[in-house]
Amino acid sequence: MLKGYRRHFVVSNMLLTGLVLLVSFIVLGVFTYNNQRTELENTMNFIVKPWNSSSQPSQTIKPRPQQKNSPDAPRPDESKHNEPHGNDKKDVHDKNEGFTTIFYDKKNRKITVLSETTTYDNDFITNAVYEIAKQKDNFGTLKDYKIIYYKEATQNECKITITDQSYLTVRTVKNIVLLFFVFVASMGIILLISIKLSALAAKPMESAIEMERKFVADISHDLKTPITVILTNNSIIKSNLDIPAREHKQWIDSTDAAAKNMIKMVNEMLTLSSLESVSKEITKKPVNLSLAAEKCVLQMESLAYEKNVIVESNIGEDLIILAEEEYTERICSGLIDNALKYEPDGGTIRITAYADRKNAVLTVQNQGSVISADDMPHIFDRFYRGDKSRNLQSGYGLGLPIIKQITQLLDADIEACSDARNGTFFIVKFKLFQKSS
Repeated sequence: MLKGYRRHFVVSNMLLTGLVLLVSFIVLGVFTYNNQRTELENTMNFIVKPWNSSSQPSQTIKPRPQQKNSPDAPRPDESKHNEPHGNDKKDVHDKNEGFTTIFYDKKNRKITVLSETTTYDNDFITNAVYEIAKQKDNFGTLKDYKIIYYKEATQNECKITITDQSYLTVRTVKNIVLLFFVFVASMGIILLISIKLSALAAKPMESAIEMERKFVADISHDLKTPITVILTNNSIIKSNLDIPAREHKQWIDSTDAAAKNMIKMVNEMLTLSSLESVSKEITKKPVNLSLAAEKCVLQMESLAYEKNVIVESNIGEDLIILAEEEYTERICSGLIDNALKYEPDGGTIRITAYADRKNAVLTVQNQGSVISADDMPHIFDRFYRGDKSRNLQSGYGLGLPIIKQITQLLDADIEACSDARNGTFFIVKFKLFQKSS
């Protein structure tokens, strides 16, 4: 079951994270592509700036005769232009490798190629210029010619620069490949992290399942004994129906005791389930902790007397806390009962209550019992029972978890400490009730 949970966690996490990364990379890719187009437009704009009508062409193209359907087509012109000063022209061309710059003289209807080198033939350039001249946008793509163009046009002239569509495509593909590898690497790292997190997330569940398994085993044993007693007693009674009922008293009393043990266990389970309900709410009000503690001490004196245990109490007066009376008494009686349960005959338990700044502190000590270091971290866990001498006592491992849950509902704190010298202490800190001025 846990493997399936971990697998589901990893798959869900990978799908969600992968979707977020994919959307992020798509947005980043689109943003980068738009930036590259803007950068290309600015570069092409920079290229055409130095060229004007006084520049000497590198090559003059004699276009084909003007067609009727092409009124704007350029026609041959014998006019010449002065060549730019030597090094200036070379510097510009060196910086603009990969671009073809064209000057279109509308007035004289002449096409001149200003680039020193070009990969395009005259017919291609002529046809491209015809199409570019018709375009409304200054910057764009001619899909049929697979070129990107930029133009600056006036009434009499048009300065044009073109480059192959691959100029932008290659950069776009490089970005896509880079984003792809980043995506794959990120998903690989996230997969490793998800597997690690799934193991960490499953650890508390593994602990809880193991605890539940142990509880089921323990509770099955605890239920088996009283059920066996009840069935055995009933079998004895049924086999001796002719004997007067008063002579069956021992079997009836044994059956009654076994049934009461089962009821106690079921009630504890129901109480814990009720306390752990997420919707559980209580109304807190001023409660006299001193009176509640003294009441519980008096109730437990007869049980202490039967076990030959001395009960010492030192309870301060009028310790008013913000809590709930029934639950406060449940905490006091539960801790005292727990101390009596594990205190050996002739031992002593001490109950104290006092004010400490903004808190009222209740302590219950049983000096003759020590909780092992292995058991200490788990004493408030549901269904947990130590494997040593404490497990020999009656109980189902629900008493302390119930007390822990009650303290949480009351916004109180409980802790325990145990050593061979002082025995075991349970300390509960309640919030003192502050009267409004």
